[in-house]
Amino acid sequence: MTITPLPQLKEIRDLFAGLVGRDCTTERAGALMTPETRGIVAATYVSHRAQVEAVVAVDLSLGAYLGAAIGLMPPGPAKDAVADGSLSDVLLENLSEVLNVTASLFNADDAPHLKLEDVVDSHRGALPGLPVSFLRSTGRRLDATVQIAGYGGGALTVVLR
Repeated sequence: MTITPLPQLKEIRDLFAGLVGRDCTTERAGALMTPETRGIVAATYVSHRAQVEAVVAVDLSLGAYLGAAIGLMPPGPAKDAVADGSLSDVLLENLSEVLNVTASLFNADDAPHLKLEDVVDSHRGALPGLPVSFLRSTGRRLDATVQIAGYGGGALTVVLR
C-alpha cells in the first residue's frame, strides 16, 4: 500500500472548477496557514482505521466563495459573509459538501481510502487539537490560493500525516 498522495495544484483547480461550474485558478501561497489564522474552516479526513490522515483548511474568504458558488448563489452573500467575518449556516453547509468531495483528491490507487470525518468553523468554536497540530506541521503540506471566476478567492491548506 502506498502513502496518501499530496494533491497537485492542477488537481485542486480541476476539482473545484468542476464542482462550481466556473473557471478557477490556483497558485502556491506565499504564507502558511496556521491555527492563528483568523476565520478557518478545517475538515478532517480519516482512514478505515478511524485515524485522521489529512486536514484541509480554508480561510473565511475562500469558504464563503466556494459555498456560494456551489449553491448557485450570487456572490453578494459571500461578500457579506466576508465583511461580517462569519459564514451563514447555508454557506457552511455548502462548503461542507465541497470539503466532502475534496476527499477524492486523496483516494489514489493503492493508497488508504480517506473520507470526511468532520468540518469545524473556528468562528463557532475553537479548532480541536488534531486540526491545530496538523496546521502547525511543516511536513507534507500544500499552501495555496484559489480564485473562483466571478466570485473571489482565498487561502487553502492541505496537510497530510
